[in-house]
Amino acid sequence: MLATIVSLILSACGGGSGTTSNPPVNEPPPLQPTSGIVGLVITDKPSHEFSAIKLDVVQAILIGGDGQKLLFEGPRQINLLDLTNYSEPVLFERVEAGTYTKLRLHIDNLELVSLDGSESWFPKLPANGKVDLLDQDGFAVLPGRTMIIEVDIDANKSIKVTGNGNGKYQFRPVVKVDILDGGLQDKLARLEGFVAETYDDPAGSFLVCHAIEIDNCITVHTGMGTSVFDMDGAPTDITSLMVDDPVVVIGRYNWDDSSNSDIWLDAIIVEIGGNAVQIKGNVVSDPANNEFLLQKYDETSLVVELQDGTRFFDPTGEVGPDSIVLGTDVEVEGVMPAVGEGESARIRAALVFVMPEDADQASGTIADEPDAATRSFMLTPEGGGNDICVNVADEASVLLVNVGASEVLTGTFDDLAMDQLVDLFGQAPDAEDGCFLADEIIVEVTGGGGP
Repeated sequence: MLATIVSLILSACGGGSGTTSNPPVNEPPPLQPTSGIVGLVITDKPSHEFSAIKLDVVQAILIGGDGQKLLFEGPRQINLLDLTNYSEPVLFERVEAGTYTKLRLHIDNLELVSLDGSESWFPKLPANGKVDLLDQDGFAVLPGRTMIIEVDIDANKSIKVTGNGNGKYQFRPVVKVDILDGGLQDKLARLEGFVAETYDDPAGSFLVCHAIEIDNCITVHTGMGTSVFDMDGAPTDITSLMVDDPVVVIGRYNWDDSSNSDIWLDAIIVEIGGNAVQIKGNVVSDPANNEFLLQKYDETSLVVELQDGTRFFDPTGEVGPDSIVLGTDVEVEGVMPAVGEGESARIRAALVFVMPEDADQASGTIADEPDAATRSFMLTPEGGGNDICVNVADEASVLLVNVGASEVLTGTFDDLAMDQLVDLFGQAPDAEDGCFLADEIIVEVTGGGGP
């Protein structure tokens, strides 16, 4: 479940200031023939029901047949909803090469903050906050290679209403683990901190350290394609960046396994001033004259200003301004300037992220033995009604969630069986006689419980 700490546990900043042509090296200890690098990053799916989902990450442990490796020890508080469109590295660490079967997370103090400002909810965590993430093929750490474990916590599917509609919430660990060995290209990374040093070589590069954990730093590289904004949210250039400036950097992490080089962040956006905000909502006016009206999920609205350097992304990567259309959900990153009496609230956008449409959902019990040849089964809907047919996409994700033991196992179609309780996510049929196309299946199972 977990967390995101804008700290990379890579190296110390040193507390220096000024400009140098020889940036300090932020790299793990020298690579040994029997070790590889493991990166742990956190991301999340969106939730429209809460303004924040907070928790403390206490530990992250990698477990294998030859023992276990403590990757991280906190506690650190994080807000899962800050990670909707970004992934944040928790750490990069040297780990003995081999196959590990389990990533164990310990979390605490789960808080659901409502949109309307009413009292927060504090659901009880199963297994005293332990969450075990298992993969049938294991996590293979190869000598001299970097392996990224991306932990995708789905807030919408992890928080369930219970008690016949009395408003109580239950937490179940709906967490998907993806193994990435080609870099962090799926999602953007977002870091907040301050500028510890600026460098002449390469030009436009600087060192960012976390505002609280000042020993946790990362080198940032900029280039011709980097958009830079000042404290008022207006376009500027990288030469205006000074030591001790608070910054937000959005980009992608990079490294070179072949040379065992340090890990750095290639910046797409740099926001100077430390007053950038993230606002989610629905586009309620067609963009005109470089602005549009956004209705936030709390039903208030504001004007979004598009400017030179504003970037546009969706889950597939960078897109153009024509992706902003009436009725779409977006997250806007930028600065809210002061406005006069009677003027509309507004945000000067550095980045607009177009979010995907919510998937259709069906819940119930598998009514027959799933057919592997056609990848289909019949589902008896929760609450009654006629059975519906279900087709399972070839690349569908299957998660076997044991709430009591707080274990999540990545499964396959072959793990589906008659009488299982399942939640399906995908595309509902256009006609009554059509089949639901599932691209994600969550199966609630019992038993298990590892060490």
